[in-house]
Amino acid sequence: MELLLAVQFLTRLPVTVKGEVDDKKMARSMSWFALVGLLLGALGAGVHAVVSLVFALPVSNFFTLAFLIFITGNLHGDGLMDTVDGFFSGRSRDRMLEIMRDSLVGSHGVMAGILIVTGKLVLLGHMPQGMQGIAFMLALSLGRWSLVYGAALYPYARNGGGVANFTSQVGYWELFFNSVTVVSISLFFLNLKGIILLGIVFLGTVLLQLYSSKKIGGITGDTLGATNECIELLSLIVLLIIFTKF
Repeated sequence: MELLLAVQFLTRLPVTVKGEVDDKKMARSMSWFALVGLLLGALGAGVHAVVSLVFALPVSNFFTLAFLIFITGNLHGDGLMDTVDGFFSGRSRDRMLEIMRDSLVGSHGVMAGILIVTGKLVLLGHMPQGMQGIAFMLALSLGRWSLVYGAALYPYARNGGGVANFTSQVGYWELFFNSVTVVSISLFFLNLKGIILLGIVFLGTVLLQLYSSKKIGGITGDTLGATNECIELLSLIVLLIIFTKF
């Protein structure tokens, strides 16, 4: 059930979960987040392979990113834009949290969304032919791992409600299971060079969560989504270096 919950939460795939769902089961479902990221990356790789039979590489990258945004419901992109609007508002902690909860998107958030998507397109476009599929699988899996890291080790910044009801129950087991997943696939695809990717992503995740804690005293669903987007981008940067320099 927990795997299906993870798929249902992170994607728009038509998954039906039978039985009662409580916060504890939702917390346990985060054990599978990195694996669901791998699944999303594999779907993206499949779309990319098919589209590239007809179109040039830049067009294939565009359609694949559009597909991934659609199939995830722009869940993490929305969190990124809300987070940037709040963090760069120059307001107090409480006002930042109010801005992040507002459904309207400001100029800071729009610009952040544009930069992230553009950055992904540029990085993918400079990778060697045939490496984009591996990049999608690794980046999306590592991005979801960063969500679990934040939920497991940092307090929720709001006074309950929302995702706090289950993220507060996420602990070391969920983080360990996700870590085993990302270590395994990184070493499988990159051999020992995967250690470079894992080390830089770990450092980036730690710094992002520390920054969030400094700004608002912890994490929210929005900051976790923002972390996912930033880690996906960071992963693509490292992968480009690995694919072209090593």
